[in-house]
Amino acid sequence: MRSAGALWLGLLMALAPVAGAQARANPVVVAGFRAAPDSNATAPRTWSGTGAVMGGVGGGVAFAVAFYHFSHRTGAINNASGTLGGTLVGAALGAAGGALFGAFVGSLVPKR
Repeated sequence: MRSAGALWLGLLMALAPVAGAQARANPVVVAGFRAAPDSNATAPRTWSGTGAVMGGVGGGVAFAVAFYHFSHRTGAINNASGTLGGTLVGAALGAAGGALFGAFVGSLVPKR
């Protein structure tokens, strides 16, 4: 267990200056930071939320059907857990990818 003691000593030596620097931080200087004047402008409204929902649902359904098709084979020994597992994995991957793609496409279309 000698190496554990050396590890703790090295960690203490490395972190001691950081703790001291945090204690000496000037609260007046830290409180002086402000947002830039243009940073409080609102972002333009887009259809990204709607696109994410539509893309997630559509991608989940499409990938679930595709993964079911590829995991349930005609002429092979199929079991319910393998087919259901493949379908769920496909639905999850399709929903995540479809939501990201839908949000991206929706963010390109401004609301009026």
